[in-house]
Amino acid sequence: MAEGTALKDLRRAGSSGLPVRVIRGIDDADRLDAYVVGVGDKWVLLNTVSDALRLDGYSAVRLRDIEHATRSGWKGAMTAHRAIALRGEHFQPLPSIDLDSTKGLIKTLTTVFPLIGVYIEKIDPDVCHIGRARGITGKKRLRLQEIGPAADWAHTCSTNKTADITRFDVGSGYIEALHAVGGDPPEPRSPAVRR
Repeated sequence: MAEGTALKDLRRAGSSGLPVRVIRGIDDADRLDAYVVGVGDKWVLLNTVSDALRLDGYSAVRLRDIEHATRSGWKGAMTAHRAIALRGEHFQPLPSIDLDSTKGLIKTLTTVFPLIGVYIEKIDPDVCHIGRARGITGKKRLRLQEIGPAADWAHTCSTNKTADITRFDVGSGYIEALHAVGGDPPEPRSPAVRR
């Protein structure tokens, strides 16, 4: 869990309404520039800032993976904040999202958003699996019916251990575009494919 300064900085950033840069202790993991919109027992929810200095969906990351979270030291923070404000964009909290457990987080994210992006960065930092969450198995594996880059739906579900998941993304322009083109998925066939 993020301890000491990092956790304090996350909470301060959430209270201040200013963006923060989040660095995680995972090799090759993306740095995240964002507004903190929720801090729970296990997860923090961020309204992410894109490279184009626009709000672009949400990322939930595990608190235990966060090494550093700071407003100072990010030279572009105030520029990003001003650009977002000048465009009339405002970061939005999502009060109904459970940040205290992975199972609760998955359930509440999928209630609000039709698709989720799932990262297992400690195993494969370069891949984001996007799709519709279809529940968690008794062995604590997330069942995900994936949608590909051509907006084509898989007919079976892949599974990943919930303990291996390091990040979830929802509501980004890319994820919303996939859903707009691909629509809702067909009912999946059984059994699930194991990963």
